[in-house]
Amino acid sequence: MAMKNKYFIYCRKSSEEETKQVQSLETQETELIAYATKNNLQIVQVFKESKSAKDDGNRPLFAEMLKRVRTGEANAILVLHTDRLSRNFIEAGKITKLFDEGTLVEIRTPTQTFNLVHDMVYMGIDFVFASHYSRNLSVRVKEGIKTKLSKGEFPSYAPLGYLNKDSNIVPDPARANYIVRAFKMYASGDYSIPDIANILYEEGFRSRAGNKVTKSSVHRILHDPVYYGVIQRKGKLYKGSYESILDKSLYDSVQDVFSGKNKARPKKPEKRYFLYRKYLKCDVCGCSLTATLKKSKYKYYYCTNGKHVCDQHKDYIREKDLEEVIYEELKEFKLDKEKADISFQAYKWDLINRRGNALSMEESLQSELTTIDKKLKKLLDKNLDDKISDELYDEKEKELKNERVRIESALSNSKEVGNRKTLELLENVKNFAVSVDKLFIDGEDPVKKHTLDSLLWNFNMRDKEIASVLYKQQFARMAKLQKTDDFEIWREARSLIRTLVLSIDQVVNSSLSIS
Repeated sequence: MAMKNKYFIYCRKSSEEETKQVQSLETQETELIAYATKNNLQIVQVFKESKSAKDDGNRPLFAEMLKRVRTGEANAILVLHTDRLSRNFIEAGKITKLFDEGTLVEIRTPTQTFNLVHDMVYMGIDFVFASHYSRNLSVRVKEGIKTKLSKGEFPSYAPLGYLNKDSNIVPDPARANYIVRAFKMYASGDYSIPDIANILYEEGFRSRAGNKVTKSSVHRILHDPVYYGVIQRKGKLYKGSYESILDKSLYDSVQDVFSGKNKARPKKPEKRYFLYRKYLKCDVCGCSLTATLKKSKYKYYYCTNGKHVCDQHKDYIREKDLEEVIYEELKEFKLDKEKADISFQAYKWDLINRRGNALSMEESLQSELTTIDKKLKKLLDKNLDDKISDELYDEKEKELKNERVRIESALSNSKEVGNRKTLELLENVKNFAVSVDKLFIDGEDPVKKHTLDSLLWNFNMRDKEIASVLYKQQFARMAKLQKTDDFEIWREARSLIRTLVLSIDQVVNSSLSIS
């Protein structure tokens, strides 16, 4: 009884065949496994390789498969077509040699089986045709590229900023303006390549895959003459027949910066500091708003339109106008001072009533500490004026300091230290909430920044107006107080105030201290 053959499945798709209707590796594998199952073939392993077979030594998995055939792990190969095995004479010869040695006894495709001596002749013819096709394909591709270049047509995949169309390229309406902006920014000498990559990303510039365009890609773009209408291939320049994105003069200005002819060097000017950029979101598409400088002094904010579904990016709002809009919003937020004062006093008396006279006790202890400090100072003055002896001074100083330690210990054990701190922080919160608009409009940039950092996450903008505000959790409920005149609701806000005290201690105090 003949020994049953053991098969390796080999699937290959060349990178040169991406534009052709060649079956994918997964499709080849699926078809061959189905064929093997139907014909009861024993499969040892499946090899899948994305490499060209035009040149020998280019396929490590193919070489491994032949090595393992030689060691006896399998003695047959199942492949979709023989041209998947080889398109060059050297590797075709290696397969033929394995047949001659008897280690390879069969090559099978779904339509043919090669296992006899004369079968090798037919398979050799297949290899010859495959090798001939491969060489001709390479020649045809090179000739095609040369022909397209001579006609001024871009011969391959369109560069970023263009799209392939009708055997040539056309400007990409979603990205061409960013290419021009990149050239203008670098030519100005005010921006480095990392600056350009970051700023354009914030403004919505993305690769076709939706990713950030990297620094190296920006560098490559700024060197490529394709954007002013010239194709560069292997050191030669060809005039393109497609629409250019920018003028050659702008391209030359950028090259001058690179070469040093233009002595301007990229820098990071302070004028590009945009205070409100981190607080602004588009209410329509959810993208961040970015900012730009016009005429070297006017700051404007606008939607990045990163999702390409929004028309808000067409409307620019000047920073001065934006400040007025924010100021009006904060005036709506700020608490009524009279109501806030009454609410604060009500909370204070509630606290005192619940804890008895403990606050008064603490105040008494604090007063005693102050008295002791005064006595210690007087005692020292008398000793320095020789009105009391050193022995009496030491005795009295020891008594007073012992008494001071006793009082400090009593204070540290008092729960009302926390109550006092609570009331102090509460008053700070109240003062912040009733004057937040004044803090903002009268403050310098650091005060404005701390005020907004304390209060909110972002403003949602629509048509140059604030559509909604995402307040930080501790202030979201407070924002609702101003809309009611019911004092009982204000009194009930003490639970909110407790939360505020715990959560905004450092943030609010930093804002108040700056002001």
